[in-house]
Amino acid sequence: MGSVKTRGEQRTRETARRQPPPRGKARRQLEQLSGRARERMLERLDDQRDAFVRALEDTAHGLERATGRNPSSLTQRMLETGGRALRGASTHLGGHSAEELLAQAGRQVRQRPGWWMTGLLGAGLLAGRVLRASGVVEASEEET
Repeated sequence: MGSVKTRGEQRTRETARRQPPPRGKARRQLEQLSGRARERMLERLDDQRDAFVRALEDTAHGLERATGRNPSSLTQRMLETGGRALRGASTHLGGHSAEELLAQAGRQVRQRPGWWMTGLLGAGLLAGRVLRASGVVEASEEET
Protein backbone atom coordinates (compact mmCIF):
# COMPACT_ATOMS: atom_id res chain seq x y z
CA MET A 1 0.00 0.00 0.00
CA GLY A 2 2.52 2.54 0.91
CA SER A 3 6.17 2.50 0.27
CA VAL A 4 8.53 2.42 3.14
CA LYS A 5 10.85 5.43 3.09
CA THR A 6 14.23 5.33 4.56
CA ARG A 7 15.60 8.21 6.57
CA GLY A 8 18.05 9.06 3.78
CA GLU A 9 15.25 9.51 1.27
CA GLN A 10 13.30 11.73 3.63
CA ARG A 11 16.30 13.95 4.27
CA THR A 12 17.06 14.45 0.59
CA ARG A 13 13.48 15.45 -0.07
CA GLU A 14 13.50 17.86 2.87
CA THR A 15 16.74 19.49 1.75
CA ALA A 16 15.38 19.74 -1.79
CA ARG A 17 12.40 21.63 -0.40
CA ARG A 18 14.64 23.99 1.56
CA GLN A 19 16.83 24.98 -1.39
CA PRO A 20 15.96 28.39 -2.72
CA PRO A 21 14.23 28.43 -6.06
CA PRO A 22 16.26 29.48 -9.10
CA ARG A 23 14.71 32.93 -8.77
CA GLY A 24 16.59 33.42 -5.53
CA LYS A 25 19.87 32.71 -7.27
CA ALA A 26 19.04 35.21 -10.01
CA ARG A 27 18.11 37.78 -7.38
CA ARG A 28 21.45 37.30 -5.61
CA GLN A 29 23.30 37.70 -8.90
CA LEU A 30 21.35 40.86 -9.64
CA GLU A 31 22.17 42.22 -6.19
CA GLN A 32 25.85 41.45 -6.73
CA LEU A 33 25.85 43.17 -10.11
CA SER A 34 24.02 46.20 -8.79
CA GLY A 35 26.45 46.34 -5.86
CA ARG A 36 29.41 46.34 -8.24
CA ALA A 37 27.79 49.00 -10.42
CA ARG A 38 27.16 51.15 -7.34
CA GLU A 39 30.79 50.77 -6.25
CA ARG A 40 32.01 51.84 -9.69
CA MET A 41 29.65 54.81 -9.72
CA LEU A 42 30.83 55.90 -6.28
CA GLU A 43 34.47 55.58 -7.37
CA ARG A 44 33.78 57.81 -10.36
CA LEU A 45 31.92 60.28 -8.18
CA ASP A 46 34.86 60.37 -5.78
CA ASP A 47 37.20 61.14 -8.70
CA GLN A 48 34.91 63.92 -9.91
CA ARG A 49 34.57 65.23 -6.36
CA ASP A 50 38.36 65.40 -6.07
CA ALA A 51 38.61 67.35 -9.33
CA PHE A 52 35.84 69.70 -8.19
CA VAL A 53 37.59 70.27 -4.84
CA ARG A 54 40.80 71.18 -6.69
CA ALA A 55 38.87 73.61 -8.91
CA LEU A 56 37.26 75.22 -5.85
CA GLU A 57 40.64 75.61 -4.16
CA ASP A 58 42.16 77.12 -7.31
CA THR A 59 39.27 79.57 -7.60
CA ALA A 60 39.55 80.51 -3.92
CA HIS A 61 43.28 81.08 -4.38
CA GLY A 62 42.57 83.30 -7.40
CA LEU A 63 40.07 85.33 -5.38
CA GLU A 64 42.61 85.77 -2.61
CA ARG A 65 45.18 87.08 -5.10
CA ALA A 66 42.59 89.43 -6.62
CA THR A 67 41.75 90.78 -3.16
CA GLY A 68 45.22 92.26 -2.78
CA ARG A 69 45.04 93.99 -6.17
CA ASN A 70 41.70 95.71 -5.66
CA PRO A 71 41.73 99.00 -3.71
CA SER A 72 37.95 99.17 -3.11
CA SER A 73 37.04 97.98 0.39
CA LEU A 74 33.61 96.74 -0.75
CA THR A 75 35.15 94.67 -3.52
CA GLN A 76 37.81 93.34 -1.16
CA ARG A 77 35.15 92.21 1.33
CA MET A 78 33.16 90.52 -1.42
CA LEU A 79 36.25 88.72 -2.73
CA GLU A 80 37.29 87.65 0.78
CA THR A 81 33.79 86.36 1.52
CA GLY A 82 33.71 84.45 -1.77
CA GLY A 83 37.16 82.98 -1.09
CA ARG A 84 36.13 81.86 2.41
CA ALA A 85 32.93 80.30 1.08
CA LEU A 86 34.85 78.40 -1.61
CA ARG A 87 37.47 77.23 0.90
CA GLY A 88 34.73 76.05 3.26
CA ALA A 89 32.96 74.18 0.48
CA SER A 90 36.19 72.55 -0.69
CA THR A 91 37.06 71.54 2.88
CA HIS A 92 33.61 70.03 3.43
CA LEU A 93 33.59 68.17 0.12
CA GLY A 94 37.18 67.01 0.54
CA GLY A 95 36.47 65.67 4.02
CA HIS A 96 33.64 63.36 2.98
CA SER A 97 33.28 60.53 0.49
CA ALA A 98 30.76 60.66 -2.32
CA GLU A 99 28.64 58.08 -0.50
CA GLU A 100 28.52 60.24 2.64
CA LEU A 101 27.64 63.33 0.60
CA LEU A 102 24.83 61.47 -1.18
CA ALA A 103 23.47 60.27 2.16
CA GLN A 104 23.56 63.84 3.54
CA ALA A 105 21.77 65.18 0.46
CA GLY A 106 19.14 62.44 0.73
CA ARG A 107 18.47 63.30 4.37
CA GLN A 108 18.13 66.99 3.56
CA VAL A 109 15.75 66.32 0.68
CA ARG A 110 13.57 64.13 2.90
CA GLN A 111 13.56 66.75 5.67
CA ARG A 112 12.68 69.72 3.41
CA PRO A 113 11.40 68.61 0.02
CA GLY A 114 9.61 71.91 -0.64
CA TRP A 115 12.82 73.91 -0.34
CA TRP A 116 14.61 71.57 -2.71
CA MET A 117 11.83 71.67 -5.30
CA THR A 118 11.76 75.47 -5.13
CA GLY A 119 15.55 75.62 -5.44
CA LEU A 120 15.59 73.28 -8.42
CA LEU A 121 12.82 75.25 -10.09
CA GLY A 122 14.77 78.48 -9.54
CA ALA A 123 17.97 76.90 -10.88
CA GLY A 124 16.11 75.70 -13.98
CA LEU A 125 14.64 79.15 -14.61
CA LEU A 126 18.06 80.75 -14.14
CA ALA A 127 19.66 78.26 -16.53
CA GLY A 128 16.94 78.99 -19.09
CA ARG A 129 17.53 82.72 -18.81
CA VAL A 130 21.29 82.31 -19.16
CA LEU A 131 20.90 80.08 -22.21
CA ARG A 132 18.42 82.47 -23.80
CA ALA A 133 20.69 85.47 -23.12
CA SER A 134 23.71 83.65 -24.57
CA GLY A 135 21.89 82.95 -27.81
CA VAL A 136 22.22 79.18 -27.56
CA VAL A 137 18.45 78.68 -27.37
CA GLU A 138 17.72 81.01 -30.30
CA ALA A 139 20.32 79.28 -32.48
CA SER A 140 18.82 75.84 -31.78
CA GLU A 141 15.28 77.13 -32.46
CA GLU A 142 16.38 78.40 -35.89
CA GLU A 143 17.75 74.97 -36.80
CA THR A 144 14.43 73.21 -36.16
